[in-house]
Amino acid sequence: MAAPCKVWNEDSITKEVEGLPGSNLTIYQVAKVLQVSHITVRRWIKSAKLIAWNTSSEGTGRWRVPKKSLEEFLQERSCMNID
Repeated sequence: MAAPCKVWNEDSITKEVEGLPGSNLTIYQVAKVLQVSHITVRRWIKSAKLIAWNTSSEGTGRWRVPKKSLEEFLQERSCMNID
C-alpha cells in the first residue's frame, strides 16, 4: 500500500505565508501552514529537503526557514509523502 500523500494548494499557502511577518518562519509556523507535525518539518530539514538555518553557530539554537526556501520546496512537490 502506498504511503499517504499530502496534496497542497500552493496558491493558498503562498498567500498565508506572505501574510506572516518577517522573511523567515519558525518550524512551528511551517508546520501549521502545511498542516503537518513540527517533527515532519524537522525531518525535512535534517534530510535537506527543506533548507533552513540555525540561530546558533553550534547548531543548538532555533531553526528558521526562509520564506523563499518554503516556496521552492512547494514548487518542487505538488504531493509529499508524509511518513
